[in-house]
Amino acid sequence: MSVLYPRLLGDAARGLHQKYLQLSVAELSGRHELRHPSAVFAATGGRRVTLDELDRLRGDVLEVAMRAGFPGEGRRQERVTFDLEIAQLLHERCGLVAGEAAVRPIWAFLALVLLPDVSYWRYPRPPGDRVLGTDITRHVWGRLWWRAHLLAVPQQYRRYRLLDTFGEAAFDQIFARRKSIGGSRTLVRMLAEVWPSIDRGGVAERDVLIDVLKRLSRLGAVIDFESLDFDQLQRQVQDVAAESAALLSARALGAGPRHAEA
Repeated sequence: MSVLYPRLLGDAARGLHQKYLQLSVAELSGRHELRHPSAVFAATGGRRVTLDELDRLRGDVLEVAMRAGFPGEGRRQERVTFDLEIAQLLHERCGLVAGEAAVRPIWAFLALVLLPDVSYWRYPRPPGDRVLGTDITRHVWGRLWWRAHLLAVPQQYRRYRLLDTFGEAAFDQIFARRKSIGGSRTLVRMLAEVWPSIDRGGVAERDVLIDVLKRLSRLGAVIDFESLDFDQLQRQVQDVAAESAALLSARALGAGPRHAEA
């Protein structure tokens, strides 16, 4: 059973965002709330999150943020570390199932009501999609929960060890294409497992990854990835990734696809 979170309605979310763009992080620290008159819960599907749970979640996020330099500007690497820690924290603590986590207005509530100061610290003067929940792949908090959800391994030991395999831009490609590869967490995890061993031949990670995802999507029409055992799936993903890297590397060198496939 999922924990249900408040859903901040669109007009209220947009109004808060426009107002908060004019405020400093220090001013936003005094604007956080545990509830909002324009936030509603789903009628069914789980139990409602309590105010105490929201308060503890805010406290935990603030603790991680302060280690990363909040409310100061901080360094880029500190923010990368912040994202990885928050991804794990949200996934472990929020009690969400994927269906509820796909509801975009819950992320608007977290960004604009519960955590406005940290949201606008992480992305100063952010475009709307970073806080409104119009695009979860871009959302300051939603993208991190989904990153942890897709990459968390089943066993308890080092469950989140794959979180740092891909950078943000690369993982965005996976998340944006998750439906085209069957929404398979098993496949996404295997891709993360083998990715560090792939020789990309000097080709940009993003370019190779996009090509790999396209190939896996086509294969998904004829192969049930979920039915493969670990070794079979590993070989399948390794072969696809190696083929993509070799082809793109050859093209970059001017050899052309025919030579690369010979």
